[in-house]
Amino acid sequence: MAHPEKLGKYAITGVLGEGAMGVVYRGFDPGIQRQVAIKTIHRSLADSDDAAAVDSMAARFRNEAQAVGRLSHPGIVAIYDYGEDADTRFIAMEFVEGRTLAQILSATPRLPEAQALDITAQLLDALGAAHRAGVWHRDVKPANLILTPEGRVKVTDFGIARIENVALTQVSAAIGTPGYMAPEQYVGEGIDHRVDLFAAGVLLYRMLAGRAPFSGSPETVMYRILNEEPVPPSRVEGSVCPPRFDAVVARALAKAAAQRFQSAAEFRAALEPLAGADDATVIVGRQVAPVSPAPIERTTGGMSGRGTGGTLLQASSIAGWEAAALAPVEHALAARLGPMARLLVREAARTCSDLASLVQRVAEHLPEGERAAFLARFAAPGTGGTGGGAALRTGGAGGTAPVGAGTGSNAMTALTPELLKKIERVLTQHIGPIARVVLKKTAQAPTAEALFERLSEQVAAGPERERLLADLRRLV
Repeated sequence: MAHPEKLGKYAITGVLGEGAMGVVYRGFDPGIQRQVAIKTIHRSLADSDDAAAVDSMAARFRNEAQAVGRLSHPGIVAIYDYGEDADTRFIAMEFVEGRTLAQILSATPRLPEAQALDITAQLLDALGAAHRAGVWHRDVKPANLILTPEGRVKVTDFGIARIENVALTQVSAAIGTPGYMAPEQYVGEGIDHRVDLFAAGVLLYRMLAGRAPFSGSPETVMYRILNEEPVPPSRVEGSVCPPRFDAVVARALAKAAAQRFQSAAEFRAALEPLAGADDATVIVGRQVAPVSPAPIERTTGGMSGRGTGGTLLQASSIAGWEAAALAPVEHALAARLGPMARLLVREAARTCSDLASLVQRVAEHLPEGERAAFLARFAAPGTGGTGGGAALRTGGAGGTAPVGAGTGSNAMTALTPELLKKIERVLTQHIGPIARVVLKKTAQAPTAEALFERLSEQVAAGPERERLLADLRRLV
């Protein structure tokens, strides 16, 4: 389909996604010089002869703008504008770089405990802010949570939210996503903010156990949610979830709303004592800091803790491994999986005795299409990869063995002003004039290869991303 060059005052610079309901564009606000995401109603729906369908979609759009417009929280994607251009209705909202939780779980079905707790705590903080404003999301699910490269959770898509005491949102109660809907949503009973807490419980179960608590056809899922208790996450086949989570999850998934947590804050408070003693960070919302007094390393990019540009391992060592030795693996994994790379590398380091097995272990969390390229980066002799044979653990008879110099043929290429200009020209060909802004935000990468990996995340995974990477790598 033909895409517009402009919607309202916003220049269209790319397509972020397209589905049956509409298109989400990457846009640029010339007035205040910032990127935006622009959600539209699909033109085919706008031109539909089904007036009821068009009115329903228009109402959902206005509802989302109205619901989020009254919210202000760093964990909720902000809405800037609602408008109509010719026959197109659109919402301009905060542009968030990152991946949806659905994308992350498709590659890594079971998340480390600390990561699952962190995500759930941030989600509950955002939901608590919405509930205090009288807004209930009603469709909390992995596809509606975005994780930024810094590890922040952003809740999006309030299209079917209910605003307390606002007549516009009095639509059918049976709206939501099967498997995440609370029992009262299925049977049409009066609902309130506790449907969001049920969905948050489903998410927590899904991240800890590696599978959803209720599965099957939509009809089967509905029956199970209404009539059956799920297997505790610690008893799911193959689960490594500790039993201490079972009671909290069971309360979150109680059939009766009165038996669940009564607020997001109450749910969140129940999670805090569950954090393991060896978790690297405390739950987000309080100060994020290492459990160990050892400082976290910082790179030239100035990022630490969760960012893909920072070294995320403790500065001294982890499970007998030098943190500096594991940093190349972590950086490469973070370019594909984002902030969860830190915990996956830590987890592998506890059980792997050499780099080859560690790289193989963490590669299992990548989609098949990306796994080979990741493994190849650590296979070249002399690079500190699996073919180099470098011993990277501490405590041996000879002390700490040498660490390889890089993670690829262009790992040590200097990011000179001339090279950055060439990179900007190539990137502009792929994502348009916003390339300069994107490059400015990511140019502090430690190596050319790391920069290329981060820039490639600006386009969809698949052939388009591979073409961009190939064009960039030809520059060095």
